[in-house]
Amino acid sequence: MKKILPLMLAFATVAPVVAAEDPMDAPIPVYMWGLEFSHTPIFYAGVCALILVAVCYWWSRGLSKEKPGRGQVFLEMLIRQFDTLTTDGFGTKKRGRVYLAWLTTLFMFIWACNMTGLFPIPAWHIGNFPVPSPAEPTANVNTTIGLALLFVFLIGHGSSIYYQGFVGYLKEAYLSPGGAIGWAMSGLNVVSKVAEVVSISFRLFGNIFGGSVIIAVVSSLVYYLVLPIGLFGFFGIFVGTIQAFVFTMLALTYIASGATEVSENKDESEAA
Repeated sequence: MKKILPLMLAFATVAPVVAAEDPMDAPIPVYMWGLEFSHTPIFYAGVCALILVAVCYWWSRGLSKEKPGRGQVFLEMLIRQFDTLTTDGFGTKKRGRVYLAWLTTLFMFIWACNMTGLFPIPAWHIGNFPVPSPAEPTANVNTTIGLALLFVFLIGHGSSIYYQGFVGYLKEAYLSPGGAIGWAMSGLNVVSKVAEVVSISFRLFGNIFGGSVIIAVVSSLVYYLVLPIGLFGFFGIFVGTIQAFVFTMLALTYIASGATEVSENKDESEAA
């Protein structure tokens, strides 16, 4: 739990990357190095991270084995489930727990971001600071690309370099299966690595953005007189939860693919 809490704050800064959007979508456009930063996803990504930190801190206070609270029971169930998933994914409990805090935090953060659009709060002001209406940060492709770059590219490729060494990583990732065929396929291997980041990010973005568009269209058709509760429940809660889990499992798979192979090779060499 102590590892999970500080990681949530990191997502508020790392996940929402630069967004080139229409200026009307950003109440306070921020310009740095000639780039425009989108206000809404950054703001609500930070809100989600802070809420998760506060809730987890509150639920983890006064931990008890004899009389655990509901929050403690929920967090223990969640962490136990991801402990099992990481153990199965990485092959051993020791290696899986290296990434347990990261992946559990990733799921909780994405889930919280996906739930943001369920709150129909109009835009308002805190003094001169305009607060936009709640919108899912994950409905912005820059947020999902940022998460994919962090987990698939940095952590995934970094883990491969750590376990295999830089030369071994290059051979395994880009020159496989080796020899002349490996060199001939190196271009395709590079494309496949780029496709991993693109596919995982656009999968989450497409589902969340598509759900919000469908809800908006249906609501406008009935002139907002009938609240589409079923649509909110399906696209907001159900799809949001499923997509958070799918993104996390794909990230786990990409990270474990490099780490697991090397560990198996090491075990075989040690056994020999």
